[in-house]
Amino acid sequence: MTIECVDTSVAGTVRDRESSGVPGLVLVGVSGAGKTAVGRAIASLTGMRLVETDDLVERQSGKSVAQLIIAGTGDVEQVRQECALRALGSAGAIVTVGASQIENEAVARRLQRLNDQGAAIVELYADVSEVARREGLNKPRSVGLGAPRAMLMIANLHEKYSEIANVLVDTRGKTVDEVSRTVIEQCKIALIL
Repeated sequence: MTIECVDTSVAGTVRDRESSGVPGLVLVGVSGAGKTAVGRAIASLTGMRLVETDDLVERQSGKSVAQLIIAGTGDVEQVRQECALRALGSAGAIVTVGASQIENEAVARRLQRLNDQGAAIVELYADVSEVARREGLNKPRSVGLGAPRAMLMIANLHEKYSEIANVLVDTRGKTVDEVSRTVIEQCKIALIL
């Protein structure tokens, strides 16, 4: 089976990226933007392998990223960096990158190099109200993040994503299927027939 991203101005072919060690597709975005769900849907539709950096962190450390952050282990950022760099070397795969990993210099440099090599790097955009709805944060509870802080965080991350992403897909009010098909269309990725 050959899967191609036929718009070579965006990403070249998956076969070309596989031979050069470049992922077939990189998904970035804030937590709740839909990276995991969209990555799984695209993998199902295309036959591409899905590699999630947070899953690699959990396999390596035995704890989720959230558990590591709450525990305050000193090496959490080093583990996340190693796993992100390893994932970003997954030739021909769909790679999801943790929301804040764009703030890690080594990860940001690797993403920029992948962009320079023609990798399809897609930002899945969601604003604070969409993230709150998806993550259940709009229910009454004590939340330290708060809307103003979340809005600032999302704006800051979006600015950083826009520096490396070559495709922006607005996920607000869209289903996983709609977003997945938009990404596939924007990147000209062939479906399994």
